[in-house]
Amino acid sequence: MDLVMLLNYGIAFFTLFVVNVFILIFLEHRDHYKERPKDTGKRPMVSIIIPAYNEGLYIANCLKTVLALDYPADKLDIIVVDDGSKDGTYKIAKGFESANANAPPSLRVFTKKNGGKGAALNYGIARAKGEFIATMDADSYLSPGVVNELLPLFDEDDVMAVTPAVKVKPDGSWLQEFQRVEYLLILFSRKLLSFIDSVPVTPGPFSMFRAKVFEEVGRFDEDNLVEDQEIALRIQAANYKIRSSMSAEVYTEPPDNMKDLLKQRIRWQRGGFRNYWKYRHLMKPEYGDFGMYFVPLNFATITAFFLMLGLLINSYISTPYYTKYIWVESFGLGIGLFTFIGAFVFITSTYFLYLAVKSFPEEKVKLRYILAFIFFYWFLSIGYNTLFVYKEFRKEATSW
Repeated sequence: MDLVMLLNYGIAFFTLFVVNVFILIFLEHRDHYKERPKDTGKRPMVSIIIPAYNEGLYIANCLKTVLALDYPADKLDIIVVDDGSKDGTYKIAKGFESANANAPPSLRVFTKKNGGKGAALNYGIARAKGEFIATMDADSYLSPGVVNELLPLFDEDDVMAVTPAVKVKPDGSWLQEFQRVEYLLILFSRKLLSFIDSVPVTPGPFSMFRAKVFEEVGRFDEDNLVEDQEIALRIQAANYKIRSSMSAEVYTEPPDNMKDLLKQRIRWQRGGFRNYWKYRHLMKPEYGDFGMYFVPLNFATITAFFLMLGLLINSYISTPYYTKYIWVESFGLGIGLFTFIGAFVFITSTYFLYLAVKSFPEEKVKLRYILAFIFFYWFLSIGYNTLFVYKEFRKEATSW
């Protein structure tokens, strides 16, 4: 067996292994993974920190959903931190502060010199009064019961953070519907990872933390491209737990054009690679499944991706012209063991996507968008992975 074939088989079996681990976790927990936590009746003080930079289009709707939360108003501490916006973000937020001045919940609006999202979050944390602190992106919107859904998951003293069910609202455009499928897949996967204590990120739209965790592990990294992932890795490094909710619904505004989508994913990929490299020391048995499975998985996945891309390019260059252009007649010549392995990989991956989407029947995702996701995601990943490497080599700066 030559090297090319060996690499092909290796990538195929690696993909099967990863997908089947997730499927086996699902099968083990299939009877209760969607269970909603029981309300304990406790209503502690909760601070909600909303960092904002040029969010004039969204901040009003964001604050309306926060003020409409189904939670005792006198137990809410809302903090908006304008990070030197150049639009009307601060003025709009101050308008809400004035209108709400004589009644709970407490709403405080601050402005500061631009320093990035991490700095804005830390500014808010320093002024927070709550026993629990939620961080919220200014272009996100809450369901009324989200706080009540998240709090019961802090059922153990070593649970330091809980992640919400981040979703995208349907709008009929193929790009947004594509992302809606992706967000459901991410949410489903993150819930499964919570069963092996391997949640790798506390998403910006509305993750909740015990306030004391910031005293124990430190606040957000102000120079990080994806600070919500870095803080999660730091929590994991301290051997604390992160839980995930399937019912605490939060909706976020996704990129509405390909340029912004690529920009977002490149930032995620650059920041993610840097973070996992920073925390590569977690690859030890004392960090459980997170250290021995999930952290190595990230390095293996990106390695496998570029190997696969190289193999595809090599295949195109080395394949005879009659296989390229007379594919109907030559298709049968290429059927072999690897063809069946590849088909099995595709079927298994598609089945996992089906399980993810099926877990949210209320979303009513149309089949055509699921198919678009299956066939389009590969091309998107080629774009953001190659550009992430290019921009890392060039050491290009980025900002929120």
